[in-house]
Amino acid sequence: MFLVGIDSMENKKFVDLHSHTIYSDGTDTSETLVRAAALKGTEVFALTDHDTMAGCEEAKKEADKWGVRLIPGVEISTSKYHILGLNVNPDYEEFQKFLLYSQEIQKDVCRKRIEKIAGSGMPITLDKLLNTFPKSRVGKYNILMTMLLDEECKKYIAENFPGKTPDELFGYYLRTNGVAGKVKKDRVIHSAEAIEQIHGAGGIAIIAHPFKEVTNIEEELGKLRLTGIDGLEIQPNYEDKNIPFRDYTIKNGMKITYGSDFHGP
Repeated sequence: MFLVGIDSMENKKFVDLHSHTIYSDGTDTSETLVRAAALKGTEVFALTDHDTMAGCEEAKKEADKWGVRLIPGVEISTSKYHILGLNVNPDYEEFQKFLLYSQEIQKDVCRKRIEKIAGSGMPITLDKLLNTFPKSRVGKYNILMTMLLDEECKKYIAENFPGKTPDELFGYYLRTNGVAGKVKKDRVIHSAEAIEQIHGAGGIAIIAHPFKEVTNIEEELGKLRLTGIDGLEIQPNYEDKNIPFRDYTIKNGMKITYGSDFHGP
């Protein structure tokens, strides 16, 4: 266990409390991600893979080498919001069982997306996805990367989408209006459940990139506050989109965290 005092960072200047590795849908290992953050001057860093803390111990060892304060974290996928759990206890067994349940839900969603994509002609299967990412919590970007790595899929892409960039392929297949952008979800995790689990593991619960999901600030955030949300995330790379959410947190005495949501180059 390696919990830290996240309310006593007054002397820290450079922080990044939202990042991803190959254990979810990032392109870096835990070690290379922490190393890159350290070389950019980051002093406080949180690894927050989707629905898993599998890379936490590896990241901690690398962080210790570089003198980076690592905060154990995770990003939980709920029915509407992504909720960051920061400073959660990675050794708390009940919380880890909850994350395994969330991973199974996301795997089932991926299966449905793949069925839609395969139905349109792309030779992708769930087995190909899981063989490409055997240790990862799988999601949309894992599906894209599988298509880009699998030989049969690469041949299909070359024949049917010549010159298309990976981002264009992602848009065609996996963004909201894409071939498999929307699927029916048989099971979901609700915000209140995620918040309760995070608090049970000793962490704080933060709405990640609220400008992406919150449409009615007063109404939605008012409800989330009643369910125990601790604060909101600011992502500086989204500039002015953060302003109304920053103002809301200040007005209501909530916590503000900062993160890049880094997934790779």
